[in-house]
Amino acid sequence: MAAASLPLQTSNTVSKENTLNTIVILSVVIPFVLFIVCVMASLMLARRKNTQMVENSPGTLPYTWGFFLGYSGIIGGIFIAAAVGIVVLAGYYQDWFLILLTYAIGLGVASYGVLLRYRWGWLIHIPLTLNPGMWAFNSVYIHNRWREISRHQQRASIP
Repeated sequence: MAAASLPLQTSNTVSKENTLNTIVILSVVIPFVLFIVCVMASLMLARRKNTQMVENSPGTLPYTWGFFLGYSGIIGGIFIAAAVGIVVLAGYYQDWFLILLTYAIGLGVASYGVLLRYRWGWLIHIPLTLNPGMWAFNSVYIHNRWREISRHQQRASIP
């Protein structure tokens, strides 16, 4: 009886498997880890900032969600810009990378405005989320704080 022969893996097969593993790591695992880091860091910073605001301004509505959006937009924008830079340096430049980089910068600037509780930040940030559910939720959220943010802007502009 002939012995059962196992298919031999050629170096070409091993190379394809390694390339596939690298692609999975670069396109799934690393972005997921960066997303978790962004969310956790933003949540921690938002809670701390909200606690400081409530202690310094009694009677002010909580703004944890606004601080979270501000921090996550800034951190996420930095991650997106860094990813575009790394991909370009690796030699995989595409024309649409400029659009993505512009989006990341715009989101970062709008998030900075949200973080500082400026109306213009919200007006730019809401459509840049590119999520109709978030548009509705954030529109209601900022509507409830619109007057308070107006008072904040007036106090910030007084020397």
